[in-house]
Amino acid sequence: MIYSENCNRKQLVGFLSNQLEVDERLDFLAHVEECTRCWEEIYNARKAEHPHYYKSTGRQVRLTDKDLKRIEALAHAGEESSFQAV
Repeated sequence: MIYSENCNRKQLVGFLSNQLEVDERLDFLAHVEECTRCWEEIYNARKAEHPHYYKSTGRQVRLTDKDLKRIEALAHAGEESSFQAV
């Protein structure tokens, strides 16, 4: 992503408030793919709207070697069964 000088603040506000027509929305999303500034604005606005989605729980999952081997075996068995079904 790069910083764009062609940012349209009115479109950004319209996008965030769901007031853009479909064509305007698609054009703006194409712009956002290339514009770090607008992408960050959208990210920060959504994060402020829904902070519970961005809250860190601090929980981590710890797996033993035995658990990892069992998961790998299950995944491998699932791959084999998908080939047999064909």
